[in-house]
Amino acid sequence: MPASLLPHPPVGAALAPSLRMRACRCTAAPLRIVDHAADAALAYLTHPWPRLYGADELATAYQSPLWLTAWARQLPSGCQPFVVSVYDRSGPVAALALTRRNDSEGRSQITALSSPAAECIRPLGPGAEHPAVAAALARHLHHLASSRSEVRLPDLPADSALAHHTQQQWNGPCTHTPYATVPLPLDLAGLSRSTRRDHQRRRRALLALGDRLTYHRTHSTEQLQASYRVLEQLHHQRNADRPPPGALAAGPGLPWPAVLDACALMAFIASLTLDGQAIAAQLCLHHGRRAYSLLAAMDPRYRALAPGHGLLARLAEDLTDAGFTALDLGRTTADPGQRADKAAYGAIWRLSSSVSTCARAVLNSTKEFSSAAKSSACSSAAR
Repeated sequence: MPASLLPHPPVGAALAPSLRMRACRCTAAPLRIVDHAADAALAYLTHPWPRLYGADELATAYQSPLWLTAWARQLPSGCQPFVVSVYDRSGPVAALALTRRNDSEGRSQITALSSPAAECIRPLGPGAEHPAVAAALARHLHHLASSRSEVRLPDLPADSALAHHTQQQWNGPCTHTPYATVPLPLDLAGLSRSTRRDHQRRRRALLALGDRLTYHRTHSTEQLQASYRVLEQLHHQRNADRPPPGALAAGPGLPWPAVLDACALMAFIASLTLDGQAIAAQLCLHHGRRAYSLLAAMDPRYRALAPGHGLLARLAEDLTDAGFTALDLGRTTADPGQRADKAAYGAIWRLSSSVSTCARAVLNSTKEFSSAAKSSACSSAAR
């Protein structure tokens, strides 16, 4: 198994058992919520956050302290990291990493730290999925919106406790996006006959190129940075005449080189080259036995070879050999071609929710509550 892809225990894993035990008791005591902003938020990401990360079996690479701290240090002027943490009597049981930006009129916008690069946003910690903890977080964020703020949470797993309670408590818009995960190893036998034929045709075309076609995956920070420059160039070529879809719209416009420099231990880029020239590249993160595809691009001049498909097939084989059991292909746009491409690898689908609330929504919620209370009182008086 390649050393650079060996699944490694998350930071803080040694402390995980006691935190997991505490999760079962976290609602037996009153919960307390604390906001940490600016330097205090960075300090929280450095100390309590790694312990929560090691204790949360549902944590993804997007909740990694390396990943979040890297993005927190690249925030533009006027924007600061903001962590909301839930405590019981023994300490923190869940936390949510956010950013807060203030405008010239005193209003603030609160959203997820590392969005839109991250494709899965969720609270972290052993109590993150407990209904009482999620309800407390949703109430607190809704309360923040009442003080001239807008709170927006994109890419929440739709089946998560926080997604449920925000949709229940907030009076703002909610949208859903399909999210794809490919189980490894690939089970091509379970696909339709026509899909299998397409895979076989593409594979034969690439094999016919022999040694002219090579696959490579980065193993060092230097290789990662060099491959990112190639990926960025392919991205520009691919989208020269049209706006990029979904997450790619914000792709290379973000401070990727600095982030990848800080996250080199949990990131790699896989690429296909033809006669020494890159024709497809894909940036991924990894955590445990799961990899997460973030950015992918191909040279449109070689579209007939379907290099994106060829790279994805080779990457799936590579990850399987390294002991991985899943490759997340992430959020999927409304483009039917994108969904069909992911479905061709046996993708399993779930929904992500994007929810938001603002001062007006809080006011409307309050009015609805007051109206309901008056109606109830009138009904009681009539009886």
